[in-house]
Amino acid sequence: MHYFIVCTQGGDKLNLRTAMSTKSVKFIILVAMAALIATASAAVYYSIIMQPSVTVTSATISFVQGNDWPATGSEMGTNSTWVSLALKAYPNATLFYDQPLNISNTDSSSHTFKLRHVSILPASGNSAVGNFTFFNFVVENTAGVAQASFNYTTTGNDWNTPTTTSSMTLPANTQWIIYVETKAAAGANAVTAYLQISVDVTQ
Repeated sequence: MHYFIVCTQGGDKLNLRTAMSTKSVKFIILVAMAALIATASAAVYYSIIMQPSVTVTSATISFVQGNDWPATGSEMGTNSTWVSLALKAYPNATLFYDQPLNISNTDSSSHTFKLRHVSILPASGNSAVGNFTFFNFVVENTAGVAQASFNYTTTGNDWNTPTTTSSMTLPANTQWIIYVETKAAAGANAVTAYLQISVDVTQ
């Protein structure tokens, strides 16, 4: 609420009620105009429409069992878009899996992909890590030429996890091999390491 002091001079008198009414009306008009402008601004808009459709199709890049598929304990997932490999490592000796797993492109066009580390257990700092020496995953083309090496090594009780590989181009209607080498430390105990590796495919 606003209070006004009204002065009189000489014989002229200013009506208090008139002064208050005039200023109140001006104030109310200003407030109403501000509210009208704000309302008008908020009501000005237009819409653009996005209407996507999503169709279920088979993945063109998928896994295929290789000639050296480790059958005991391994599992190929539904739609062949994930796989669980049960691999072994021998103390102080390198174990070679020449063709445990293939990566297949059934599309009529080529696609690129790369390997990316996701997780590994036991984690670094755990004494169980020292039982391992390395796990090396090598991507080979149809000519047997290595396209990328994805090697997990150890330093004491810590993992040296590999960096994401460069993109590799898998030609149309082609299968490549994911070759694996493993090795445990001399005198290693019977422990298990669990790795998760992502194969990132570019559509």
